[in-house]
Amino acid sequence: MKAWKKGLAMLMATVAVIPVGAGFTAKAESNEKYEVAFIVRNAADSFVARIINSFEEEAKNYDDLFSLEILDAQADSDKQNSLIETCITKGYDCIIVQPNDGDLQKPYCEQVLNAGIKLITTNAGIREIEGGSWVDANPYEQGEVLAKLATENAPENARVVMMSCNPGNLHTESRLQAYKDVFLGEREDVELLAEKITDRADEATFMATMEDWVQSFGKIDVVMTIGDTLALSAYEVVKDDDTYKDTQYYGVDGLPESLLAIKRGHMTATVMQDTDEMAQLNLEAAAKLLKGEEEVIESEMEAILITADNVDEYLDYYVEKGALTQEEVDEVRAEVDG
Repeated sequence: MKAWKKGLAMLMATVAVIPVGAGFTAKAESNEKYEVAFIVRNAADSFVARIINSFEEEAKNYDDLFSLEILDAQADSDKQNSLIETCITKGYDCIIVQPNDGDLQKPYCEQVLNAGIKLITTNAGIREIEGGSWVDANPYEQGEVLAKLATENAPENARVVMMSCNPGNLHTESRLQAYKDVFLGEREDVELLAEKITDRADEATFMATMEDWVQSFGKIDVVMTIGDTLALSAYEVVKDDDTYKDTQYYGVDGLPESLLAIKRGHMTATVMQDTDEMAQLNLEAAAKLLKGEEEVIESEMEAILITADNVDEYLDYYVEKGALTQEEVDEVRAEVDG
């Protein structure tokens, strides 16, 4: 995945602003061309990196209507709120926000509307803002899909841990709640050994959490996580210990790395959030709002469950999209088949 890692490394090197086109500039000279800002939660996150790539590509289809600027909040709610205020001051025509913490960003998003600027929130959409638009998956549904699968797959009297992050985020909280409602609710025999919501959202923190659980509890049968990076990090901790060779790992996002892990048998399932679809729906919504075709747009994305049964279909999809190379996929397939 050299090409993918190279792109991510370039994003991580950016301090606060990832330019698309001409950069963070003043309002376009042409009265017919609008300016749209997209404030992402954290460009160093691999899933957000995919979102950025998809938005950059999709924005080319609207070059005659608006320019797109992408700004990075660097997983800092205060920074994100400051960026929202800056975009209001600079007079953007539409601001798209991927909230770090919906509760903390909500008052600042409301300021966008009060300033007469079009607002879209996405991943996770803030659905309670009157007059605001949103494009999002249903995070509870994402968790529910995985919880139902875990209910079927988990062994009798399974020893379970649940890992989350980004407290206050609609997506993480809703997925975790679905795991409890459905999986724990239907499988009274399983034992929840531990649940943790980490303040930091990085691999080192996730691995440290899994290491603590291994030391405290020994064998773990099921690892339910709210994101693929958490699941993959947990696997890395115990991959060389046969005690955990049958451990099941569940996550959300459908990262290219996760699909390869599912193919190898290192991960059980993920729910894909199609970043291309996300970009298409967001920028289509921005265009309609700017042209006055719609006043408010509410758009929900499909939750796509990926397991060993259908992973090859989505590996091919990622090769087509350039997120994986054919050589990478063929190598893993040969490894599995051999």
